[in-house]
Amino acid sequence: GGVHSFLIPLHPIPYQERSLQQQLTLSGSNDLLHSFLRDLSSCCALLSSLQYPFHFSQCYSILSYRIPSVPMVSLRPPRPPFAALLLFLLPLHAYASITDNIEALPKFSSSDSPRVAVIGAGMAGLSAARRLNELGVSTVDIYDALDRIGGRIHSVPFHGGYLQHGAQYINGDKNPLYEIANELGVVSEVFGDLEHLDEPRFLFGDCDVSKEDLDLFISFTTPLDPKYRAIAHEDEVVSRRDSIHDVYQRDYQQFIVSHNISGHRRDVFDALSLTFRSYWEFEWASDWKDQSLRNLADWDDQGEIGVSYSTNKIGYKAIIDKVASGKGKAKLHLNLPIGNIKYDDERGVVLSFTNGSVADSIYDYVIVTVSLGHLKKYHTKLFTPNVGRFKQRVIEHIGFGGSAKVFFRWANKFWNDEDLSMVTLAVKGCNGKDEVDPFDSEITTLQPLEWEPNTLVAWIAGRGPKIFDEMDDQELSYRITDLVRRLTNNQTIEAPQVIMRSKLTKNEYLLGSYSYVSVAQARARILHSDLSIPLKFGSHARVLFAGEATHHRLFETAIGAFLSGRREADRLTEDWTSRVAAALAGAS
Repeated sequence: GGVHSFLIPLHPIPYQERSLQQQLTLSGSNDLLHSFLRDLSSCCALLSSLQYPFHFSQCYSILSYRIPSVPMVSLRPPRPPFAALLLFLLPLHAYASITDNIEALPKFSSSDSPRVAVIGAGMAGLSAARRLNELGVSTVDIYDALDRIGGRIHSVPFHGGYLQHGAQYINGDKNPLYEIANELGVVSEVFGDLEHLDEPRFLFGDCDVSKEDLDLFISFTTPLDPKYRAIAHEDEVVSRRDSIHDVYQRDYQQFIVSHNISGHRRDVFDALSLTFRSYWEFEWASDWKDQSLRNLADWDDQGEIGVSYSTNKIGYKAIIDKVASGKGKAKLHLNLPIGNIKYDDERGVVLSFTNGSVADSIYDYVIVTVSLGHLKKYHTKLFTPNVGRFKQRVIEHIGFGGSAKVFFRWANKFWNDEDLSMVTLAVKGCNGKDEVDPFDSEITTLQPLEWEPNTLVAWIAGRGPKIFDEMDDQELSYRITDLVRRLTNNQTIEAPQVIMRSKLTKNEYLLGSYSYVSVAQARARILHSDLSIPLKFGSHARVLFAGEATHHRLFETAIGAFLSGRREADRLTEDWTSRVAAALAGAS
């Protein structure tokens, strides 16, 4: 109670849960609130370093405060024994600042700068190295297990451009990554999340599907996205309890009953539901049965809802190269997977590689930017000592899934130039299929590649990437050819000449695409920002965490990865400054 009176003296918050938005009118006070939240972050970091047995997410959740266009996050008060300690620590300067102001932190000469290792040369790792270079930190080594930079951003040369196996879109224009892309001239056009369902060509073969039913389904689903976003923001209980699948099934069953749909028509609408499912699974890279409604409340690019910017045929190849060009004197080490990070050595952090060798340098700090998928599988072996129960719980609860693309190139097109998107409707009992098999149910959208007219892109998400990654190219070629022949009533369609894909689920260093808020995570009240809490030796950070899965509101995005790398470079610099100051004070 005392802490809450301190936070909001005119509007005491009762012990039961209430959102910060409900208590504050933030107009004109954003700067003050930013400052307060930065100070609170220091409190959270220090309490975590002291290993107090309280739920850290309750402290860090405040960092996801709501200003206009930012999701609400509910707030529980800290447990009473820590109230006095919180009041004492609030004025401390924040560790978790996110700043693009290069002058905000001191720059170092080569003689007094820390030794830093960055694990991962993806967007977060390269962004961290770039920021460290801006701050004058000169002793930086970047390690990556792959033979290239980019991580999950993977641009592959193809017919005069690049196939974007990873990031392709930029979420919003109010961020530094958009500015970089715009400067490079790779921003193409505004793209709506539901654009693939905007007057698509439906493929259903000889199945009886009426235009009236297609229009009826579209009219049913169009209002659902804003409806679910409203629930996520306004109903704390439902948004933490239910998945997107749960709320859709309630609406769908009511729709079926109210329109008296049964028999073959029910099979048609079940097939159409797969296309709506795919929209959510593409967006959040996961099975919609595990997608918490909290995704819609916690994620925010501070731009127009449902709108992104597509990139041209060069796209993220130019963006990642630009970010990498700012790394300065940082040394890049490829094909060198890390096996263990030993951070309890008095001398510093010792890195061991999977080949049994040990890094020549001992580091003051290590910034870990590996994918959450890799952390989930290897965190028990990767850190010495282990990460602790809270960090382990965070790693295990935050969702991590797959949203992949398969590119098929045909010598002869079977589609029309005006087909901007084709939706494949695999209906039970139609086109020689008594049941809808996993392949047919997972591939629901085919889109022509804008800059290469003979290539189609199949978007695969949810459980789809694992199913497709188990197939070799010969089986995949047979299955896609059989599908389009059946659904176009054209048995003369040839097999595709080329199949291009990345098999993310088979790559031990990636193991998926990006993170999301899982149902278990929402129910446990774990935040993505909890993953960013550093591992410490004594009172100072030694192992820091960056990557899209650590960003409080831009998880799943390249922008979140970019900003998180800068955040951890700033955190590191602040920590090093305090260490140097303490050493000088002791010497005097």
